[in-house]
Amino acid sequence: MQITVAPAVDGAASVPYFWRHLTGLRSSGTMLAVGTKGSRRSRMNKVWVAFAVFGAISILPPAAGRIVKRSYSDQSVRGYLTERTCWWNEVCKEEFQQLFRCRCPQWSYCRSPGRYYNAYCSMTNTGYIWTQPTWDWETT
Repeated sequence: MQITVAPAVDGAASVPYFWRHLTGLRSSGTMLAVGTKGSRRSRMNKVWVAFAVFGAISILPPAAGRIVKRSYSDQSVRGYLTERTCWWNEVCKEEFQQLFRCRCPQWSYCRSPGRYYNAYCSMTNTGYIWTQPTWDWETT
């Protein structure tokens, strides 16, 4: 893009407005100082506008498409195959099985990404949580 300016008698009157705005050239032909009060005030106004926009966005209700981590607790499985405690990140329930393989340690959850997946002992309580019953071993 080439800007051609015809020489004029008053100097700055022939310079386009956007060029004067970018370079700080006043209509009288003199240059604005880089740290003048006018430019500082306009920068502060921009900062306040940015804060106002950010504040307005932050108090708006969440959008419908936003991802929210949820957990679902399933209590349909009621027994265990073996009388033992699982290791961390071990399979505690296999898919399509009606019994737990082992019991997850305290502060752990038997969790899976969905109902039809293997469940592992994990400290994360999101996803599909298989609620494990308490030990009810019969001692004879």
